Amino acid sequence: MTEQNYRGNLLASHPKYPDPDLRKSVILVLDHDEKGAIGLQINKPYQNGVSFSTVMQNAGLYYDSDQPLFIGGQESSNRVYVIHSLDWYSPTTSKISDTLGVSTDLSILMAISQGEGPEYFQAVAGYTKWESNELEGEISGLEPWSSLHSWNYIPASLEVIFDIEPKDQWATVINISSRLQISTWF
Repeated sequence: MTEQNYRGNLLASHPKYPDPDLRKSVILVLDHDEKGAIGLQINKPYQNGVSFSTVMQNAGLYYDSDQPLFIGGQESSNRVYVIHSLDWYSPTTSKISDTLGVSTDLSILMAISQGEGPEYFQAVAGYTKWESNELEGEISGLEPWSSLHSWNYIPASLEVIFDIEPKDQWATVINISSRLQISTWF
């Protein structure tokens, strides 16, 4: 069923999405194929005192910052992904778009701790997963998914991910998506 590939898009969930962890979430889709989809929630930071500095300390690296660590999803919450601008790149970086990449190895953490990392970055723990045809079903509203499972989407950009406050990202994606959809009507 995978007619459209949502890799490299930002998804904004329905405000009454059935899973409370995903209500008003913004997710960067990393991978999407016939087997399913994987994405990183980017707009919900941990509230329990865990931060990016905590991740760095656990890796044995020094980084003094109040930069938050974001809840990427309920899968593998002990795995850290770094979404970043492509002014820094390693052989293991997954290129998501012309301007965005995701790295998961220690080299990006080391580069950041030494002040040699990417200009823009955000650390995310865990990921969100959809089974085969699940994301497509939710977006199109096919059975067994209801309209509450729906997602709006836009192409991911550095501006939305790094320049918009996390609390405002959901509304930003909804607004941009609405404008893009309306522009196709005329």
